[in-house]
Amino acid sequence: MIDGVAAQAIVDDIAERLGVRVNVMDDHGVIIASSDRSRVGGLHEGALRVLRTGRLFAVTSEEALALTGTRAGVNMPLRLGNELVGVVGVSGEPSIVGEIAQAIARMAELMVIQQAFLGEAGWRHRVRLQMIEDLRAGHLTESGWRQRQQLAGCRVEPPYHLLVIDRVTPGPGRGPLDALEDPSERYRRLEADEAGTIIAPDTGGALWAVAGGSAGIALRHRTSALCRAERDLGVLDAGHADDFPGLLELAARTGLAPRRRLRGVVLLSSLELPVLLAGLAPATRSDAAARIVGPLPGELLHTLRVYFAHDRNVGDAARALNVHRNTLAYRLGRVEHLTGRDPRAFQDAVVLQVALHLRDLSAPE
Repeated sequence: MIDGVAAQAIVDDIAERLGVRVNVMDDHGVIIASSDRSRVGGLHEGALRVLRTGRLFAVTSEEALALTGTRAGVNMPLRLGNELVGVVGVSGEPSIVGEIAQAIARMAELMVIQQAFLGEAGWRHRVRLQMIEDLRAGHLTESGWRQRQQLAGCRVEPPYHLLVIDRVTPGPGRGPLDALEDPSERYRRLEADEAGTIIAPDTGGALWAVAGGSAGIALRHRTSALCRAERDLGVLDAGHADDFPGLLELAARTGLAPRRRLRGVVLLSSLELPVLLAGLAPATRSDAAARIVGPLPGELLHTLRVYFAHDRNVGDAARALNVHRNTLAYRLGRVEHLTGRDPRAFQDAVVLQVALHLRDLSAPE
């Protein structure tokens, strides 16, 4: 029987390579992996027909209306050797997707075979990678979280500590901890126990680490030491959660937090405003930023950032900018002239600082 974690990895891989929507059903006709994850867990009547006959079953849009949990597509048997272990389905009108469906089925079979022969360590790290992806997407249940831990060979108990480790200025061939090829090496570099910690990269290359109890405290100390030793390293410390629902909420907020230019250890609690703003629609964010601070040239944008970073203290900000106080006062006056908002007035300063956050969120990574 094919495992759901492995099946989802196969679906994601095929969908990314070929740009098609794929489903994998187990030997009972239940969808265990899908490009549309809302379908996972549903019964696929078309798959049941394939399991009964062992033959391809194509369904048009009209025919799908009469079948449970089935949409237009081509469904094919998925075999491991001589054993029928499930069904792979490619969504779309058979007249359109039929030509590539057989190739996709063969690709899926080869990937199932590859999964079957993966070494135990490689398999466990693949499960951990999928756990982090599903945690970030909010697709995990508490029971699924515990089941995945058994597959991954670990036991992470609350309170859960969540950290994200990333390079401040990634370059070619550079990722978290120098993009280490061996996943176990990440644990060694972070001095983390694989039995009590889950570490895996997200799609952007940053390392997400979830550790339980004392292992989380130790990981926090270790990442702080790494940041002191490696000036180009940034750690987003999301804090801890006392239970799994709290971990899901923490992961959702962490996913919204900007990591651009974060250097050293930064607490998620210090990023409440940008996290809240990240929930706005992209068009809303970019339009507001352009309307409020769009007229400002780069020098004045930088001046505002430094001014706000020093709590609007003119003396401290002028020293940080290496300019005279009068020069800073002139620049702030220019900001007021160009935007109609005086950064020296509290209410206007709030609006300008929000606009700077919106501008950061709208900028490309």
